[in-house]
Amino acid sequence: MSADLKDIPITDNHMHVDGKNGYGAEKVARIFKNAGGKTLILLNKPSFTGDLTGPMDMLIRDIETIRKKVDGIQVYGLVGVHPCEIITMVEKGKSLEYTKEKVIEALNYARKLVEEKEFLVGIGEVGRPHFKVSKDVWKLSNEILLYSMEIAKDIGCALQIHGESASEEQFREFRDMARSVNLNPEKVIKHHCGDNVLEGEKYGIFPSIIASKPVVEAAKKSLRFVMETDYIDDLRRPGAVLGIKTVPRRTRKLLEMGIINEEGAYKIHKENVEKLYNIEL
Repeated sequence: MSADLKDIPITDNHMHVDGKNGYGAEKVARIFKNAGGKTLILLNKPSFTGDLTGPMDMLIRDIETIRKKVDGIQVYGLVGVHPCEIITMVEKGKSLEYTKEKVIEALNYARKLVEEKEFLVGIGEVGRPHFKVSKDVWKLSNEILLYSMEIAKDIGCALQIHGESASEEQFREFRDMARSVNLNPEKVIKHHCGDNVLEGEKYGIFPSIIASKPVVEAAKKSLRFVMETDYIDDLRRPGAVLGIKTVPRRTRKLLEMGIINEEGAYKIHKENVEKLYNIEL
C-alpha cells in the first residue's frame, strides 16, 4: 500500500523557479502540490549578467504569484548572491575590489528585503564555488560568506551555504566562521551535503540533503536534516538537479521502506523547517 502524505507538510528546502527558461512559479508550485508537496523554500537564481539584485526582485514576484494563485501551498524564500556570480564578474575583467563592493551592496539589498518581506526567511544561497578557483577568488568568496553570516546574525534569520562537497572539515570550518560573528550555527544550512547528518550534529550546522540516495542513508542515522531537490527549472535541462516531484516521492518511499515513520516525516518536513526559519507550517 502506498503511504499517504496528505497530512504531512512535505517541504522542499531548496528549489528555483524560472519563468523565462522553465515552467515558471505557478506551474512548478502546481506540479509540486499535485505530487503531495505542501511547502516550498525558493531561492533566487544567479543571473550571470552582473545584475545581482534583479533576480531577488523576480523571486519576490514569483512567491507573490504562488501565494495568490496556488491554494494549499505555503511558499517562502531566501535571497542572496550565488558565489558563481563572483567568478563571472572576475572573468569579465572586474577587479576583486569592485566585485566585492558590488556583491556587498547586493547583500545589503538582500538584508533590506528580508527585513521588509515576511515571506523572506533567510539569506542564500551564498558561499563559495564548488570547484577549484584561484586563491584570490577563494579568499574573496570566504570574506563575502562571512559578511553574509553577519547579516543573518544581525537580522536573526537563517543562511543557506552553497559550497564544495561537505565533509567534517567543512562543517567545522562553517561552524567556526558562524561563531566568529556570533551567528548560531543551528541557523546555518549546508545545501547539497551528501548524507552528513552526524557531522551536522557534531558541529551544529544544519544539513539540507538531496532527495536521492544520500537521504536514504541519512535517515538511517539521524532525522536532523531537511530535504531538497535543487530543482533549477530550465527546460533545456529537464529534471536538473532533481525533478519537482522528488521530495514527496522520496518521503513516501522512506515511509514504505520503514526507514522513517509518520512522526519522523513530521520532524524532517515540519519541526526542522519551522525551527530553521522561525515559521509555522
